[in-house]
Amino acid sequence: MWRAGLVLTMAAGALAACSPASNEADYNTVHVDPAQARAQATIDRAAAAQGTRTVAGAGLPVATATTTAAQGRKLPVAFQGYWGQTPGDCALANVDARGRLAIDADQLRFFDRRAAVDASREQSPTAVAATLAYKAGGERWKHDATLTLEQGGTRLLLVEQGDAARPGQTIRYQRC
Repeated sequence: MWRAGLVLTMAAGALAACSPASNEADYNTVHVDPAQARAQATIDRAAAAQGTRTVAGAGLPVATATTTAAQGRKLPVAFQGYWGQTPGDCALANVDARGRLAIDADQLRFFDRRAAVDASREQSPTAVAATLAYKAGGERWKHDATLTLEQGGTRLLLVEQGDAARPGQTIRYQRC
């Protein structure tokens, strides 16, 4: 019988050695990712400042993009691209295409001059008013202009307001 007691004692000792000690198991400890902890802290601060109902209903305050001066000088994407007065102006191999116009987000590139967009204001989805700062051959001048898309965006009408030194002009382009 003492043999059976010895076997039971040894088995109990072996089980005790395999299981963790009572002070090693801490079921109240949760490991949280540091980014999640920061996010939770932000939520907690917002809830404390605004009230839990406001935070739950509206969510956290989101930073909105501030408008910059560059955004006021940007032409809409629908106007950007290559335009030509004649079909020959659209041939990129034609290096003498005097009627070609390239419109970027912030400038117009003609054959012999460039015009930076100083200011632009969208009048409608198909019309933009802009102040253009021209530069050509060492000269600089500014004109107000209106760019209008016609025929489903396949045609462009450029109406430039002139002055005494440089008369304005009206030019029609087709999209290349």
